[in-house]
Amino acid sequence: MRRVIRVRRYGLLCDGVQGYAVIEPFTVYGWNEITIVDLVYIIRPKPRWDLADFSGIGTGLDYQPETVLTATFGNLFDKVSVKWVVRRPIGYPWVYRYDFYEPTNSWVCLVRRFTQGREYSVWVDGDRKYQDTVPSDYKTILEWNPDTAMYRDRFKRFVLGASTGKSAYMSVIYGAFLVYDVALPDSRIAEVCVRPYRPPREGLRVWLMASPEHVIDLDGDGVLEWVDLSGNGNHAKIYLASLVGLVKAPVARG
Repeated sequence: MRRVIRVRRYGLLCDGVQGYAVIEPFTVYGWNEITIVDLVYIIRPKPRWDLADFSGIGTGLDYQPETVLTATFGNLFDKVSVKWVVRRPIGYPWVYRYDFYEPTNSWVCLVRRFTQGREYSVWVDGDRKYQDTVPSDYKTILEWNPDTAMYRDRFKRFVLGASTGKSAYMSVIYGAFLVYDVALPDSRIAEVCVRPYRPPREGLRVWLMASPEHVIDLDGDGVLEWVDLSGNGNHAKIYLASLVGLVKAPVARG
C-alpha cells in the first residue's frame, strides 16, 4: 500500500526541454553502500521524448556501470524503470531494475539501496518492491574508477532532470533529493520518504530540499545553486530549471 506523501510547497521544475541540475564534482567510487532518495512529481512529457534517463550517475555506454531512472512513455502505458546497471566479467552489462507503472501526476518517493552484502533493492513510498543480490564479480558504479573510465566525466557528476550526457531531458519536479554512503535500514527508508525535511543524518552526503531559501546564487557567478544541507558542499548547479510554488495562495474576498 502506498503511503501518502505530504504535498510539497515548492519544487524544482525540470521542463523536459532543456532544464536540469547537476552535482559536480561528485563520485560514489570507493563506497561500500549507497542509498539514493528521489522525491519527485513526474509529468508526462510532450512527444519530444518517448524515453528519458534522469537522476543518474555513470553511463551504460561502452557497457559501463550506472544507476539511473528511465522514463518510458508510450501509447499503452507509462513507466519509470529504477535501474542498477553492472558490468559482468565477460564485459557485457546486466540490468537490475524495477518498473513502476503509471507514475505520472502524483508525488512518489523512489529509493535505491545497495548494501555491503551486495543486495540491491528498490522502494516506492517506503515499501520494498524489488530486491536481488549482485554477484561479487559484477562491477557496480561503486567499483568503477572514474579516472580510468570511458566518458569519465559522467562518473564524476550526478545529473537531475536529464541524462548524464545531458542529451535527453525529463519533465519532472523535484521536492527533495538525498544520497547516503550507507544502506539505510528499512524503517529509516519509510521515515525519510514521509519526512525528507528531517532525514537520518548518519552517512548523509547530499540533502537537497526545494525552497526559496535553498535555491540561491551561492558563489556569485550568476548561476543558481540548490544548496546542500548535509554540510558536505555537494551543491547542485541549476541550468534552466526553476523553483516553482506548488500551493496556490488563498483568494482574496470582499
